[in-house]
Amino acid sequence: MKRSLWRNRHFTILLSGQWVSQVGNTLALMAVSWYILSVTHSRSDLGYALGGIGLAGLVGIIAGVFADRWDHRRTLVTTDALRTLLSLLVVAAAIEHVLNVFLVVGALFALNLLGTLFSAAEAAYLPEVTGPEDYGDANGVNQSSGALAQLGGLGLGGFLLAIGGPVLLFFLNGISFAVSSVSLALTRPKAPSPRRTTKPSSIRSDLRQGLIVVRDSVFLRHLIPVTILLNFVAMPLNVMDVAWVRQVLHLGAVAYGIFGVAILVGMVGGSAFGNTLGKWAGFRRTVIAGLTVAGGGIAAMAVFPHFIFNLGCLFVVGVGIGVVNAVLSTRIMVATTPELRGRVAGLLSTLLTLASPLGAAVAGWASGPLGLLWLFRLSGLLIFLLAFGLIGLPETPEALASSPAVGTVLN
Repeated sequence: MKRSLWRNRHFTILLSGQWVSQVGNTLALMAVSWYILSVTHSRSDLGYALGGIGLAGLVGIIAGVFADRWDHRRTLVTTDALRTLLSLLVVAAAIEHVLNVFLVVGALFALNLLGTLFSAAEAAYLPEVTGPEDYGDANGVNQSSGALAQLGGLGLGGFLLAIGGPVLLFFLNGISFAVSSVSLALTRPKAPSPRRTTKPSSIRSDLRQGLIVVRDSVFLRHLIPVTILLNFVAMPLNVMDVAWVRQVLHLGAVAYGIFGVAILVGMVGGSAFGNTLGKWAGFRRTVIAGLTVAGGGIAAMAVFPHFIFNLGCLFVVGVGIGVVNAVLSTRIMVATTPELRGRVAGLLSTLLTLASPLGAAVAGWASGPLGLLWLFRLSGLLIFLLAFGLIGLPETPEALASSPAVGTVLN
């Protein structure tokens, strides 16, 4: 890894703020899952609620348009400031004894809406802060840092849930957004965000330009359908982890936190060496191997549902996910011209999570007739099989560039 990356003060400030924010995000998701299952005592309600929250991700297709229109740094600072206020409103509702499931789900839906805009702007801003020469290393570090942050959140979250309940976690999430907003305000890019040299076109036109880029990419046309299906069949682990710990393993909040730590330790390792592995083994083989390992790990969990064995399985799952995330995100963003990065990131976020809300609802429903053991076995098997749908994926994505009509330059 280049030393110049760590000499970039603005990158280290950005990374530190995002680390704190990711810890808060993890605490909030734990709080929501725990709260809903505690109040409703229903796996189906948990799946439906998290599926509804996930619908917010569908606005990423529009969020990317605005991320490309607005100054990236200012967008990130404002978005985190708004998320601070929303998180603290949940705490205020709890203090006033008016907190309920609908309010919690609504607040998390709104936070996710803002999060889609944040993600699109961040994907476009990171290369501006690091410069193209350091972006590959920076993205790998960012992926690992995000996993480490989630690791810290899960490690603390179980104990904090036992001590102060979900409300304490909502409060800490609000504080984390405030820290992130301040840190982002202190950063400066090496080059300013792309600016239009012509009169701004309509939102529909901007959106169409992004869609054309995705449509014309052989790489993305092959990747997206398989990934949509993968996200759908992977939802049992994402949604039913709290039910697995409480209803299959019959353990409590601390175990729930440790349970999530295992997968994130694996993700940290996978993200750290994913790009190196991709250079050595080849991009396509690395992605297929990562997904195969992840699917096998999920299926193995249900073969022997014992806490210690499950921790090992989740570590393996995390390694596979970390490798895939690092390799794919780096390849796509490097191939995309700066003026389109927000739109491409937003479109991909929307398309690749298209099946997540439905998957969450189906996982909640299917957990009744199938039971959690068979649900996890089926999920792992399907991921394993779908991984081979990427055999024809091009080894290197073609350049994802705009047409001259976009009319943007770097100032």
